[in-house]
Amino acid sequence: MMRQSKQARQSAIKELVLTQKMQRQSDVVMALQAAGWHVTQATVSRDIAQMPLVKVPQSEGGFAYELITTTDYLSQLRRIMQEPDSTFQTQQNQVMFQVAPGTGPALKAALTAANFSEVFGMIGDDAGVLLLLREQVSGQAFMSALQTDLKL
Repeated sequence: MMRQSKQARQSAIKELVLTQKMQRQSDVVMALQAAGWHVTQATVSRDIAQMPLVKVPQSEGGFAYELITTTDYLSQLRRIMQEPDSTFQTQQNQVMFQVAPGTGPALKAALTAANFSEVFGMIGDDAGVLLLLREQVSGQAFMSALQTDLKL
């Protein structure tokens, strides 16, 4: 069994995600172990949290891990917003997104990568993101513009 650096292990995880559909952490653990790595679920969980790796909806249904990059954030946002479980509500300068469990981190990562100047900050969990906009920005106006940009 291989015992190598965290960097090498995360590189192996990245390669797995790029070449195979990894839907659960246990899939990643088993694939690494099959390749000779000595890893635990806890180690893989920490690695995934530290990497630019998120679960995103798949066109054929379900979710799988993907690397998020700043170049594909709009397609990530579009896919998440088109999911049947994805909804949003606006109030003054706030937008509350509700998404399928496990999709919240992907939405937050995509919104962060988009680097919208109107965004003051955001708070996210497993199934939602609260977007706090700058004082004079209307949540409704922001979402109208976002939906237009995403061609929804």
